[in-house]
Amino acid sequence: MATLRANLNLQSAVFRHAIRLAALVALGNGLERGFYWHRSYWLPMTIVLVLKPEFTTTFSRGLLRIGGTIAGLFLATALFRFLPDTVTVQIVLIFVFTLLLRWVGPANYGVFAVAISALVVLLIAITGVSPKELIWARGINTAAGGALALLAYWIWPTWERTQVSERIAETLEAYRGYFHVLAESFVRDETSSARELDRARLKARVARTNLEASIDRMGAEPGTTAEQMNQLNALLASSHRFIHAVMALEAGWLRTAAVPARTAFRTFTADVEKTLDLLAAALRGAHVQLNEFPDLREDHRVLWQSGDQKIERYALVNVEADRIVNSLNTLREQVMERVRARTAR
Repeated sequence: MATLRANLNLQSAVFRHAIRLAALVALGNGLERGFYWHRSYWLPMTIVLVLKPEFTTTFSRGLLRIGGTIAGLFLATALFRFLPDTVTVQIVLIFVFTLLLRWVGPANYGVFAVAISALVVLLIAITGVSPKELIWARGINTAAGGALALLAYWIWPTWERTQVSERIAETLEAYRGYFHVLAESFVRDETSSARELDRARLKARVARTNLEASIDRMGAEPGTTAEQMNQLNALLASSHRFIHAVMALEAGWLRTAAVPARTAFRTFTADVEKTLDLLAAALRGAHVQLNEFPDLREDHRVLWQSGDQKIERYALVNVEADRIVNSLNTLREQVMERVRARTAR
């Protein structure tokens, strides 16, 4: 219910897609019933298959669906015209198109559309229905459904560039959660923390892959500049350096002897979490000033001076904390630069 409430607004890409898809399917069904085209159920079905939440996926699938369907229908026409109408030939064709559908189809949607169109026409035709009638009906309905889906997305698009800042914020929040559980593990040194760490690490991994996919989709959108992509990839690299340091800390926690947590360590971890919270808030539009960020470099200096450096766990924390400070200070500059650019626009 919390997820549902959070997405009941036009800023949600999921909600926008739900409205767009519902309106288009209703329109397609209305056209199907109003014009009485033969086998017109293919029209709303094509809309459902083509229309996706992202610009790139919708247009690539739409064009491949329409082009592949037409190519498949031409292929079916040629096969029915030039090959003998025997059971053996029909069995061989069904085998070939099914093989292509399952073998190459998942890798290329155009091949999938060609194979499925030819196979559908073949399977229905062997029941006694005229192939010419089927080919015409599927071509018209698929072209109409695909064109409607592309038109709807052109009129009311959801650009990935408007969503990517939220994906970055979600990733930083997931990283903060993972880091918090790990820091508590260093303080308490309880075996039960391993299960919490597994869950927090998995959540962070999912958030990271969602962000990477979002950046990839944005790169395929028209109007995206090389400068924007370089900025996002640099930001992603900084976040990777942070999470790699955190994972190294986790590995060290598992293999080093337990020692009392230093007071400076508690201060450092609290400021790391505060930094991640401020970065996420800035990405979501909150007014955050640079002077609000804690001085992580000073925290690290105090941490380094506390505790015996010959103790393995203390030495490990000092080294990885330095990597964390470097990555977060760089990430802070990158995020604030992105926020300033967005404000200027």
